[in-house]
Amino acid sequence: MPDLVIVHKNDPLAASLADQTVARLSGSFRIFREISDFDGIRDKPPVGFKPQLIVSFGGDGTLLYCSRAWGLDGTPILGVNLGSLGFLAEVEPMWFDELLDLALAGQANIDVRQALDIAVTHDHKPVTNFTVFNDAVINKGALSRIMNLKLSVAGSAFWNFRADGLILATPTGSTAYNLSAGGPVVHHSLPVVIVTPICPFTLSSRSLILPLDLELYVSIDQNAVDVHLTGDGQVYTPLSPGDLITVSRSKATLRLISNPHRQYFDALRVKLGFFHDDRTLESI
Repeated sequence: MPDLVIVHKNDPLAASLADQTVARLSGSFRIFREISDFDGIRDKPPVGFKPQLIVSFGGDGTLLYCSRAWGLDGTPILGVNLGSLGFLAEVEPMWFDELLDLALAGQANIDVRQALDIAVTHDHKPVTNFTVFNDAVINKGALSRIMNLKLSVAGSAFWNFRADGLILATPTGSTAYNLSAGGPVVHHSLPVVIVTPICPFTLSSRSLILPLDLELYVSIDQNAVDVHLTGDGQVYTPLSPGDLITVSRSKATLRLISNPHRQYFDALRVKLGFFHDDRTLESI
């Protein structure tokens, strides 16, 4: 019997949709159900298992959680949007049954998103590593001073940033913290990484869009204090002076079941208010 994972927020609508899905599929699938905020795990999938499908009821945060927990090996994820934005979880509840049937029949369109591997070392010794689908953010604490960060690319190009922090984003994550910090919106099909300083000290410090296959290195200033690194807003590690952060293209990919009723530019228009002119290109 194939495996299916259902992850949902701990709210009435998400729980109700999860209940309905379990009732509908329990005779055909071995179903594991989990709440994304960790309070109330019902079934814990065995280590090393590979589900056929992951269903996420919630927002982008819920989808990022289950992608990290179960989707790193390429399992398709059907993200049902019960949140506010829904750039990743792009299937509205009205379309869920249709998309679920297509997914189970192997006929759904799959959107493949690139990920970044993040590794932290200190004196050439590993500290931590993780994978992000949206972004990795170097940030300072509430009372910390502006920090100095050095970015090197493939050992041949160097930038120095004096800023409150630095965002290293995938194109998928370009509409998240990167956009709020003044970074560009980049279509998710492009193989690039976006580097955006947070509140830079000099106005000449701007975002960089770099090839995804080039390894990036960010070194933390020796005088830095109260600095931390977060991945997708869910993974946290404190940083020490002299730490080196390596950013590289991940072998893991995020495989999202796309919604045929909504296009990428529709999301920009509806969610962010882009493209206020409703005329088509043919009418201009």
